[in-house]
Amino acid sequence: MPNNQIDGMLEDFCSQLADPIGVGFAEKCVNDAKANNFTTFIDTHKTKAVIHTFLAWQHEPGMPLGQAISARTLNPDNALAKTFADWLTELFQ
Repeated sequence: MPNNQIDGMLEDFCSQLADPIGVGFAEKCVNDAKANNFTTFIDTHKTKAVIHTFLAWQHEPGMPLGQAISARTLNPDNALAKTFADWLTELFQ
């Protein structure tokens, strides 16, 4: 994950920038879809399915993660995002 402290993929990081209630509901929907054999993703990719399900419900469905941050669908003011942005700024100055 971008903070090099927690395991995961970019989607795990971005899911922490989304509305937790919305992401929780998206996870419930993904779990229901999996339980009803409507999915084929591997368990490692569950967070990808969840965040993209959440993004599918937004004003512009299916936005890529970067655009979702720019559009503020994913909160760039979240403390985790600010820490990551500060680290990037320091790294590339």
